[in-house]
Amino acid sequence: MIAVYYDKNRKGEKGYLEKDGFEHVKNITVIVGDAKYTLGVHSAAVSNVKVVFLHNPGLYPVPYPDMGAAMTLRQIAAFSKVLFIARNREHWSIFVRKNWFLR
Repeated sequence: MIAVYYDKNRKGEKGYLEKDGFEHVKNITVIVGDAKYTLGVHSAAVSNVKVVFLHNPGLYPVPYPDMGAAMTLRQIAAFSKVLFIARNREHWSIFVRKNWFLR
């Protein structure tokens, strides 16, 4: 499973994934338009399922940020590029949370 790791959760807490045993394993960089974004990759196994969260404070500051249409499109494009890379290089079955951009 690949999902977004928001910089702060809905309670305003940072670093909340570490409490559940997730570790930062590497960084990946994607280019969206004229911007380059480095995303931290945090991973753990949960019930024998590899779970990966992507973190970038500028792209994914909090759940449901009020960032406007252009930034929302950048969020989607960055995530889509990561999904493409994962699908074609690592041959994962990918599941994305369905409520990602709903308000």
